[in-house]
Amino acid sequence: MSKYVTFNIAIPTDADGFVGRACDAPGCKQYFKIYVPDHGDFLNCPYCGTRFSRNSLFTSPQLQYAKKAAIEEVRVYAIKEFQKMMKNAFRGSKNITYKPSPSPRKKTIQPHYVERNVDTEFQCPDCSIRFQVYGIFGYCPGCGCENLQIYDANWANIKRRLITEPDKNRQLRHAYGDLVSTFEVFCNRKAKRLTSEFGNFQVLFDARKFFKTHANIDILANVTGPNLLALRRVFQKRHACIHAGGEITERYVKMIPEDKSLLGTQVVLTVEELEEAATAMRVALVELVKAIELPG
Repeated sequence: MSKYVTFNIAIPTDADGFVGRACDAPGCKQYFKIYVPDHGDFLNCPYCGTRFSRNSLFTSPQLQYAKKAAIEEVRVYAIKEFQKMMKNAFRGSKNITYKPSPSPRKKTIQPHYVERNVDTEFQCPDCSIRFQVYGIFGYCPGCGCENLQIYDANWANIKRRLITEPDKNRQLRHAYGDLVSTFEVFCNRKAKRLTSEFGNFQVLFDARKFFKTHANIDILANVTGPNLLALRRVFQKRHACIHAGGEITERYVKMIPEDKSLLGTQVVLTVEELEEAATAMRVALVELVKAIELPG
């Protein structure tokens, strides 16, 4: 007889068939959801790219539920095994009759939690897996792709939130930051293919210098005129909103001398400028992909 007994405990999904996962990679620890029928044997964290088994990265509430469900399975199994043992022990006895109790009913264990609401659902065009993420992400959980379609999905999410958020000024501040974060995440992934050195991809021209040094490519070669100015302004306005209370400082003017007359005023954020910058950013990232993307 086997020393071990195995029980299969299914983690409940939400109403749409998604189940939560929580990355345990150092520096990540972020939550996302996967459409269960799309699960393969391995998945990738959409934020940091860490690869893991499909039977891992369960959340704490899921593990608590699984423990309770497993205990109930063990309870029922143990009672049944005890009844079998007693029946076998007294089989053929003339003096003792063993009559087992009715078979135990398994209690239904209800989860004491609900999966979190996540703001964006995406379907990978390469492997068709459906997943849900918070904010900016960098990888497909199914195939691990990290191409421009990921950038497009992030930009679409930024635009969607601009439309749905009632406080437009607040969301614009977030949108400027999210666009820069999208650029940073994308560049970080590509940089890892080139060198172990870290680059500062929150500063546009530092990123340009990094890829000139390590990939002999000028990512801004095809970004000129008003498009380049819009992209530069988004990076600097994002910095001003985070570090200078939204004020145009000497540091800002040093980076954007075109706005020298605005020194001491508050930055003006617009959807039009953001869209122009997003278009310019994609052109820059196309150059980056063409230079270092592995074939296929």
